[in-house]
Amino acid sequence: MAKIFRNFKIRTRLVLLFTVLSVIPLLITVILVYKDSSDALKEKISTYSLQVMGQVSENIKRELDRLENDSVEIGFSDVVQNTLVHYEQMGEWEIERAIYIMRENNVKKFSFLHDVSDVLLYTRDGKKINAYGDAGFSFNLKQDYLKNYLSQLHEKDGGVVWVPINTENEYHLVKHATSAEQLSKSNGVLLGRAVRSLSEGDRIGYLMIRTNERYLSNIYKDIDIGQGAEIFVLDKTGRVISSRSPHIPITKPYFDAKMIGKIKENFEVGQHVFSLEIEGGKYLVSFAPVEGVDWFVVSTIPFSYINSDSQKIYAGAIVIAVICFIIAVLLAYLFSSSILAPLNKLRKGMKQVQEGNLSVIVQDQYNDEIGEVTQNFNNMLIEIKSLMDNIKNQENQKRLAELKALQAQINPHFLSNTLNTVKFLAKAQKANNIESLTTSLIQLFHMTMGKGDDLITIEKELEYITNYINIQEYRYLNKFKVSYDIEPEILACKIPRLLLQPVVENALIHGIGPMDGQGMVVIKGFFYDKDIKITITDNGVGMSEDELEVILQREQEGDAMRVNGIGIVNASERIKMYFGTQYGLSIESVQGLYTTVEITIPALK
Repeated sequence: MAKIFRNFKIRTRLVLLFTVLSVIPLLITVILVYKDSSDALKEKISTYSLQVMGQVSENIKRELDRLENDSVEIGFSDVVQNTLVHYEQMGEWEIERAIYIMRENNVKKFSFLHDVSDVLLYTRDGKKINAYGDAGFSFNLKQDYLKNYLSQLHEKDGGVVWVPINTENEYHLVKHATSAEQLSKSNGVLLGRAVRSLSEGDRIGYLMIRTNERYLSNIYKDIDIGQGAEIFVLDKTGRVISSRSPHIPITKPYFDAKMIGKIKENFEVGQHVFSLEIEGGKYLVSFAPVEGVDWFVVSTIPFSYINSDSQKIYAGAIVIAVICFIIAVLLAYLFSSSILAPLNKLRKGMKQVQEGNLSVIVQDQYNDEIGEVTQNFNNMLIEIKSLMDNIKNQENQKRLAELKALQAQINPHFLSNTLNTVKFLAKAQKANNIESLTTSLIQLFHMTMGKGDDLITIEKELEYITNYINIQEYRYLNKFKVSYDIEPEILACKIPRLLLQPVVENALIHGIGPMDGQGMVVIKGFFYDKDIKITITDNGVGMSEDELEVILQREQEGDAMRVNGIGIVNASERIKMYFGTQYGLSIESVQGLYTTVEITIPALK
């Protein structure tokens, strides 16, 4: 191999060497970066989509339970019980009166729930009673479908049966239905159950509640899990129960028959995420079962979206690799020129000597190896010429060569200074407390001066608080301790940047600072209904109501030391500005015991 390379010129060899040494590591780096970023993004999106599907499943279950409870209440009402039991004996006026009462009761119940469009009762002999709904937009189940559905309700024996419905193949409209709003009611979900007599316990009829398609899709219609992603609900047969996309019609089997099979297969082994080819594209599928019904909430996210950020990283890495390659070639060219230029001068000088010119002097003022060879060549010529003159001239030339050799040696004084500098730097590395303090300060300023969204995760905000407290521990000389009690589920939720720092700052300055002995600051974070509460409590000197007003006034005037100029009052105003007047902070304090600041914000991700 070495012999082969010797046939190439030095410049060619250097360019090849620089190219190989730069391109191979860059290619490996690009591949690893792309793979790691793709895997990380896939894992992150998988986790997020699973959380979203689980939440949607819980919300759907909550809505189903609420409507089931409404159906029980309707079925057990006096007017429904009396009408279904005595329907055959009732006169026309009595029936109309009973229907009027039912409709009035159901209007009160469902007037706020616009997605419930009809409530139907069927007597034991199949007579239909419209107990709620638009009189101009009624519907009748087709006979074959009605017979099959009533059979299911009979077998369920009082239990609830949920089915999707639409106008195409399962029921037809009567009277008129021409507007877009009315036609949108034609798709939805039907709840049905048998009604039993409260006194006898026997079956006296059937109850059906029809909802439009928005009843379920409104739960998740505004959820964004990625460009091109879809969310829908399937039953155990693969039929679409709910969908927010017109491309996935409800009551129809999902257009890819493999979907429900893969869902069942993964569900049996406890997996809720898998990949699937759908219409020529690869998708990440996440699902969650809906408790109490054989339904699955499903999301499909295209890998083209998942990999989009990785592809940007990959493209950026390729650009960097190309730039590095070009730089490597240029450096190789410059480096080879620095070698070849003096060699070419030396080669021309040797050729002149070969022709008999002993007065040649090759100019090279540098002290590298080539410079040394050139200098030796010049010295050799000088020495040869001196030998030809006389021995004295030879001695003078020898002394000159020795002097130049001494001038090329390393300056001992420079070397001593360099070693002293290294010794000083080594000694400085033992200052661990200064290093820790400086690191915290750097990270603190990075957060303070950071660009990007005003809302950051609670986890990032707590990292900032940790750095701030680290600095204050040196200021207060271990006068206080800090305890954290944070629910892990809230860490991914959003909070205004630098919201907690002024609260912690005031706890240290006004609470812990004036007290004798060691203080304690407790930071808690937890879900409260659909909101998040964060409390910061110190066991400092506390304050009276008058003192609290004074501190708040000082905060407004900027009298307290702070890193970023944001006080407690400003913190409260920022919360209200971002989230509304129902959110903010409150302060509770008992003089001589404690002070607690409670922050309330919505749970946003």
